[in-house]
Amino acid sequence: MRAMIDDDIGAPAKPPEPGVRRRWLLLAAAAFFLLASQDVAAQRPRALMGTPAKLARQNRLADAYDLSRMDDPAEVRRLISSGRLVAIPRSGPGYYVDETLGRAYGPRKRTVLFYARPWVLRFLKAEGRRFRSAFPGRRLKVSSLVRTEEYQAILTRRNVNAARGEDPDRRSPHLTGAAVDISKKGMSAREIAWLRRRLVALQARGWIVGTEEMATNTFHIFVTPEYGRVEDRGERDGQ
Repeated sequence: MRAMIDDDIGAPAKPPEPGVRRRWLLLAAAAFFLLASQDVAAQRPRALMGTPAKLARQNRLADAYDLSRMDDPAEVRRLISSGRLVAIPRSGPGYYVDETLGRAYGPRKRTVLFYARPWVLRFLKAEGRRFRSAFPGRRLKVSSLVRTEEYQAILTRRNVNAARGEDPDRRSPHLTGAAVDISKKGMSAREIAWLRRRLVALQARGWIVGTEEMATNTFHIFVTPEYGRVEDRGERDGQ
């Protein structure tokens, strides 16, 4: 009887077959990465959460600064010729623009999407340098700049986060040329945390309105004309 009991409960467990073990390892790895991504998402600051009120705030700021919206490429070109929109270099200090930007708009029309307000360029240059200083060799990826009503309509069919614009407070801030999206794809957890802190600080100063969009994996940033106009010692020293 003793021998039978030992055979039943005392013998070491039989190791799983190689195929079963491999499936277990894959499932464990998938669970780990899911939990890690949820942990990063859970750290999103409340100040960067998107709400209808925040979208309305951006539109009201645009109206207060008398920023017109872009109906079509002709309107963008008109503001370019007047200097109210400037070209955003495809590559700059600490940032670069996604070359696939606007492909759904067609090869001729998409060229107008690589422009923004002058203070957006100022933002990208300054914050790009800060990011490069914090993470040598790394750059921010710009995934969206100015948009037209026509292009926005294309995006609403593909992107659940794209503003529909059924009323003035729900229009996309990108139509003004004062908004920029920075992709989180390829960024490390440390880089994301750094950018979160930086955007929260800039928003507290009234220089931007920032939203971290989890569905599209981007930071949406509406930049006001006040950005960088008055710098304190900390800003000048790169803190």
